[in-house]
Amino acid sequence: MRQVSYPTPHVIPISLYTLESQLWHVLRYYKDASGPGAELFALQVAAIIARFTARHLRCAAGLLGGDPAVVTSVPSTRPEQRTGLHPLETAIARVGPLASRYAPLLVRGPASVDHKLADDDAFAVPRRLSGERVLVVDDTLTSGARLQSAVSALRLNGASAVAGIVVGRIIEPGWNDNSRRIWERARETPFSFDHCCLCRD
Repeated sequence: MRQVSYPTPHVIPISLYTLESQLWHVLRYYKDASGPGAELFALQVAAIIARFTARHLRCAAGLLGGDPAVVTSVPSTRPEQRTGLHPLETAIARVGPLASRYAPLLVRGPASVDHKLADDDAFAVPRRLSGERVLVVDDTLTSGARLQSAVSALRLNGASAVAGIVVGRIIEPGWNDNSRRIWERARETPFSFDHCCLCRD
């Protein structure tokens, strides 16, 4: 967060997950068009986003100071460029309340972005924003470098407020004691779409 001009603490993970878990498998392979089950996984990603936002879009709106005017996603940072819509864009297009507000506001910029390497210029915004509140949707969050770079680029180009929703926030319980405590505490509460990290009792 310290590497960009306008970081945000306002990131809502739909779920935490670990390596080799069911959600890891879905998020790892839904973008692999040639792989078996990719279409089913893509539908699952869309269904997760749809069910969550049906209950909690108002929670994100609370972070933004009002309903998002625009919904966008973080572009791929893979060296090889994908043709056509990114699978995450396709998933968002299947979610009615988000699809009607969706705009591809971000493209790859000149600066590098990688695990723990964020930069204001990692993404560019093709048009100037006029104070819009923007909700950024991404599939996974590890270090947050890509998401924070995207958020900062949007703020630097005129967005008044930006918050993020990520399908999965990866946790490696064996990384350190703090990661283990976060994972153990999270596992004490069964997952439910009825509550998010902002409105949980």
